[in-house]
Amino acid sequence: MPIGDPGREQFRRAIVTLRNLHIAAALSPLFTMRAELLANDELSDRGGFDDPTRDHLVRLLIHCDRWRRRVTHNPEQQDLGDRIERALDTNVELSPGDTPFGGDDIQNQSGGLIDLPFALDGSDPDIPLQSQLKLKSTHAIVLLGAIDKGIVAWTRLNSRDRTRFITRYDSMRIYGHYQELLGYLTAFGGDENRVDVAQVLPSEEPLGPDDSPNRKAETTRAGAES
Repeated sequence: MPIGDPGREQFRRAIVTLRNLHIAAALSPLFTMRAELLANDELSDRGGFDDPTRDHLVRLLIHCDRWRRRVTHNPEQQDLGDRIERALDTNVELSPGDTPFGGDDIQNQSGGLIDLPFALDGSDPDIPLQSQLKLKSTHAIVLLGAIDKGIVAWTRLNSRDRTRFITRYDSMRIYGHYQELLGYLTAFGGDENRVDVAQVLPSEEPLGPDDSPNRKAETTRAGAES
């Protein structure tokens, strides 16, 4: 697996060589969310996805946001945003910024460059590119696009040149991406947002796309068999 090769397609703007291992750590739950999205057959339903699927994805997003908070250098305990954390439980208690790794109040040693430990060039079957996918649901396409945009944004943070932690400014930039994801999950997800889909996609027609209505090349069955 060519770790360190340039990203392709939707990942072509990702910076895959950086100094900050905390960014790689914070990306890990986001890749987990991406894998869960792509492996879920509910996202093949063009009409929408049910409450359990929506809540499952929201919980994964909450986990992503907790990692954002953990890797944020926040000695002044400033507000880091709580909309994601409270998405499922409005009574949750938040600390302004956890620092489980310690050492953020002492000058750190300089670190060397690392390659992002995720292959973004399409060689990893667990991280497929858009051209390797066939997503019938437009909801899934939008959600995947938002996740991938967030992945690229993480790699382009100015904090990538730090040895560890990210600044509050960079943290709030990522928070904006996560709020966008939450907005899509809220707008598209859940039983109340399902819509009725009655027709078959042209790409799924047994006799080919031209057998679909409203196509210039559509023919009668008799004409097709003659």
